[in-house]
Amino acid sequence: MDPTMAPTSPAADQVIRRWKTAVRTTEPADRLRAEAAVRDAYRIAELPEPTVIWCPSPAAALEHVRHLIDRGRQSYVDALRRRPLNDVLSAVREPVWQQTSEIDRVTAFGDFHFFFESSGYYGEQRYDGMEERYDLRERPYRCHPVTDAELATLRPLVSAVRQTFEDVTVPLWRLIDPLLTHNYHLQPVWYWDDNRCMVDQDDEARAVVRYALPDYDDQIIEAAWRYWPDPIVLAAIDSYPSLPATHPLWRRCREIALVSGPWWPLTGTCVMTERPAHHPARQAVPPQQPSGA
Repeated sequence: MDPTMAPTSPAADQVIRRWKTAVRTTEPADRLRAEAAVRDAYRIAELPEPTVIWCPSPAAALEHVRHLIDRGRQSYVDALRRRPLNDVLSAVREPVWQQTSEIDRVTAFGDFHFFFESSGYYGEQRYDGMEERYDLRERPYRCHPVTDAELATLRPLVSAVRQTFEDVTVPLWRLIDPLLTHNYHLQPVWYWDDNRCMVDQDDEARAVVRYALPDYDDQIIEAAWRYWPDPIVLAAIDSYPSLPATHPLWRRCREIALVSGPWWPLTGTCVMTERPAHHPARQAVPPQQPSGA
C-alpha cells in the first residue's frame, strides 16, 4: 500500500494538513510572529538578542549567511534548531518505549537495525583518516528503536508531508545552485552535516525520519534537506499525542516554521527567509538585497 494512502486518525490528519499547508503556502511570512519567536529562542538560550535580516529567497539568504561566516560569525543552527528538535523528539518518544513490552522491544531493535544495515547505512564503506571501515553495527544510533505502535501513525503522516516537501520545496532549492549541496563553506549552517564522514549517533531525528520513510532513497544530501528539514522533523514530533510543556526552544522552532521560511541563527544576526510567491518555481529568481527588520 502507498504509505500516503494508509488510514490515519483524525489527529494525524490534522497534523498532515498543518504541515502540508506550511510547506505549500505562498502567503507572506508573518514577520512579527517569526521575529518574536527568534528573539525568544535567543533569550532562552541565553544569547544576546540578534538583529533580524529578512531575505526574499533561500538563495539571497544563503549568500548573506556566507558573507556573515566570512566575517567570523558563529552558527547557532545546532543550538537553536537541531538540538532542541532532537531533544523534544526523544522526550515524546520516551513514554512509548516505557510502555513497550520486553518482547516488542527486542523485535523493534532487530527491525530497526536490520533496516539500516540492509539499506546500506550499517557496514557502509566509509573511511576515516586511518582508512578503517566505519561500521554502524559497532557504533549504532543511541536512540530507542521505533516500535510498531509508533510506526503505525508515524509512517503515513511523515510520508504525506515528505511528498509535499519533495513536490514543492526541493524543486525550489534545486534552482539555487547545482553545487550548493557540496558547498562545505556553508557547513556551519547545515542541519544534517555528516554525509562526508561518520554518522552522528545522537541524531535521533535523522534516524527516525529515515526509518519512517523506507521507500524513499536517502536524499538528505539534497540542499533542501541539508539546510531546511525542519517541517518534516516537526511533523514527526507532532505525530505524538503528548507534547512536552518543557523544551521551550522547540516551540519557537515550530512557530517560525509555521509562519515563515527557512532561518539561520548566527552570532548577533538571524537571517530569515520570506515564503516563495509561487509554487512550483520553474525559473530562477535574480538575487535581491535583503531587508533589515
